[in-house]
Amino acid sequence: MDKKDYIKELKFCLDLWETKGGCEFGEQTKCENCAAPYLLLKFISGEVLHGSDIRRLTLEDWKEKLKEIENNKS
Repeated sequence: MDKKDYIKELKFCLDLWETKGGCEFGEQTKCENCAAPYLLLKFISGEVLHGSDIRRLTLEDWKEKLKEIENNKS
């Protein structure tokens, strides 16, 4: 997979979050508790958001991250 595929998957993930609040992956983990967007971000940009002291991102935060990614892709 390349970055375009990961971006497409992140868009899909965020769309499910917005429309359904979850998916069937991971035994229907609630989106706000899911690690998938964080892993996709790491694969797309190399940015790592983890640790016990971080706050989890909201759907709106993720939409902003996606805009940044799309504006920075070459």
